[in-house]
Amino acid sequence: MDSSSVDSISLQSSAAGENVIVVMDGNRGKGSLDALDWAIKYIVGPNDTVVVLGVLPEIGKKPAPSCLPFHLGIGTSGIWIKLEFSHNEMTPSELQQAIGRKKREYQKFLQPYYHHCKKREVKLDIRLAAGYESKKLAVEEAEKLDPRWIVLDGYLKKDKEYIHKNVDCHVALLKEKGVATLIPSKITGPECEEWQTVCRKIDDPAFTDDDFVEELPNSPKQTPLTPSSYPLSWRTGFPRAFSLGEIEEITNDFQNVTLKDQNRIIYTGVYGENQVIVMCFRADDHSASLLKIVSRVRHRNILNLVGYCWIGGSIFLLCDCPEGSLEACLLCDKAATNLSWNTRWGIALEIGAGIQYLHEEFADGSIVNLSLCSCNVALGSDSSAMLCIYETTTKQMKIDNDSQDESICKNIDVNEQLRADIQDYGVFLLELISGLSRRLFEKDGQSLVDWALPFLEKNILSSILDPRLTETSDPRVVHMARAALACLKNDSSHNLTISKVLAIVRGNQ
Repeated sequence: MDSSSVDSISLQSSAAGENVIVVMDGNRGKGSLDALDWAIKYIVGPNDTVVVLGVLPEIGKKPAPSCLPFHLGIGTSGIWIKLEFSHNEMTPSELQQAIGRKKREYQKFLQPYYHHCKKREVKLDIRLAAGYESKKLAVEEAEKLDPRWIVLDGYLKKDKEYIHKNVDCHVALLKEKGVATLIPSKITGPECEEWQTVCRKIDDPAFTDDDFVEELPNSPKQTPLTPSSYPLSWRTGFPRAFSLGEIEEITNDFQNVTLKDQNRIIYTGVYGENQVIVMCFRADDHSASLLKIVSRVRHRNILNLVGYCWIGGSIFLLCDCPEGSLEACLLCDKAATNLSWNTRWGIALEIGAGIQYLHEEFADGSIVNLSLCSCNVALGSDSSAMLCIYETTTKQMKIDNDSQDESICKNIDVNEQLRADIQDYGVFLLELISGLSRRLFEKDGQSLVDWALPFLEKNILSSILDPRLTETSDPRVVHMARAALACLKNDSSHNLTISKVLAIVRGNQ
């Protein structure tokens, strides 16, 4: 593809220097600018050039095309557009008008960015490309520009693997406003200074305030972290290897035992001024695989790893110490009453976001078999929810990964496990709605699902609502109930994904 493949709206003349590419779905308009916000906040520095690719794959097409397409190049206002036309699609004149409207729209949206970047000595190069595949366009532009980073609009999640496989730079995929999944370069890995610099910025609470950041609509409110409450696992230098001597000091010579069963021993302890949990597993194939998984997981709604120690026949895993489990709160009338429907809905979204990361956004493939229930959901001091994945978690590597670790894969039927996790999420929603523990539920020999499912199917929610909450008309309960029913009815003929389930929880479907 030559340089005429995209139309460039240069807001400032380009100059030699470091490049960052931001790829956006141009059809989303202002909603696609979150990726640019994130790049400017965390990646872009003085004298850098931000090349924004606004991809318009569907422009020029009217609904319900019918004839067999053919390729046609049309030059309009300096744009070289690759489209597939049928008798039912736009004429060249209509196309020119559509492109003109989109250019004016982008110029309007980007005007505040121009002034902001000018103050920071950052150059903007905004390009619109019509009729091209976003992933191929991103790779081809990366070959020409040699960027440090490529930042993807969250709506381009499907392009993440292809782009990362075919470029040599770091890749970031926006999850929501201000939050991105980071994938290190295949060449330099996460040890390079550029990667560490970005991670330090993300870990620094000072970067949570920015002129461009606004609250997401219809999202649960997040309490800003202060330095004293910042989790260890999010700080620079973690997770790290600990010595046996450090583990002994943290656990008071292994005296602080809180749980012991045939699979593990759990201790509480203190590292510096921070409460931590130390889990001891027998060093076998499963625990070795578990360490490989959790050492690479990083998400705010997952109980992340602080460190590890492998000594002799034992593996110790350290993680942040939460305030308690969701199950414990549901079993306590006072605590359960404090978990309003809004809070429970927020917990459902937060745990769903953690599952979405593990199922769909983890760089090396899907992490499945999550053993999801209220006893494995930890709550922070602000009722923020984190999924504990230190039980039976397993990972299905990508099929095209030549370095598959058989000790991790273990011939898992990944689709079956994904469905099982979705069904477990449905049961978890039932726990939030009913205030009952799946693990401890007992009623006439029925399981929680057996008891609640008939009421869900008949839309009789009053019979399963937690009676400790007096508000019975909150629409968020209806959203959770609909999502729970969809999850519990999920089978091989549906293959419901967590992204679709979360849309139901939010009330978008």
